[in-house]
Amino acid sequence: MQSMSALTRRGWLSTLWNQLRPEVPTDAETGAVALFQGALWSRHLDGSEGLSLTCTEGQLWLTFESDPRDYILEPGSTLRLAKPGLVVVQATRPSRMRLAKASHVA
Repeated sequence: MQSMSALTRRGWLSTLWNQLRPEVPTDAETGAVALFQGALWSRHLDGSEGLSLTCTEGQLWLTFESDPRDYILEPGSTLRLAKPGLVVVQATRPSRMRLAKASHVA
């Protein structure tokens, strides 16, 4: 059985994490996401979502599960998320990104 201090520490860390983690769009399809430096955002795609990711502020590093290349996105850069598998985005500095249906990207 775990000690009370371990449970309290876990509860405290969980609460802190929930307050600090970046906001993810509520509809899980489109929207703006703010990431602090070093923060990660990931999503498992089936390839049919038709999403595009645009860096609107900062700098993002992006990698796809089935792609040997990595991508660096600067403000104004857009990448279509058309491949199935896991996509991982990390903010190399405080950043904002926007997810949109590919047909809605300007």
